[in-house]
Amino acid sequence: FAFSCSPWWEVSCLNCPTFPLLLLVFLTGSDRIPIYGMSSLRIIIQSTTSGEQYLPVAHTCYNLLDLPKYSSKEILSARLVQAIDHYEGFSLA
Repeated sequence: FAFSCSPWWEVSCLNCPTFPLLLLVFLTGSDRIPIYGMSSLRIIIQSTTSGEQYLPVAHTCYNLLDLPKYSSKEILSARLVQAIDHYEGFSLA
């Protein structure tokens, strides 16, 4: 599971071995790889005009991530980890 845009490679949360799975669940609402493989998954990352204090927002139906323009990789990493840590998903439990 890889990102082609360089800021993603440089954020510290990517060093966590479970981060790709957590990000997959956050972005898609599912921990399952698509039936046609990861290459069939199209994730759209779009910049938003909201301030740095806002967290990234995932629209799971569209595999869309609204990502505010953060001023540093450290802030990007912290906000992304915070958003993923507080993600509740569609669990029925």
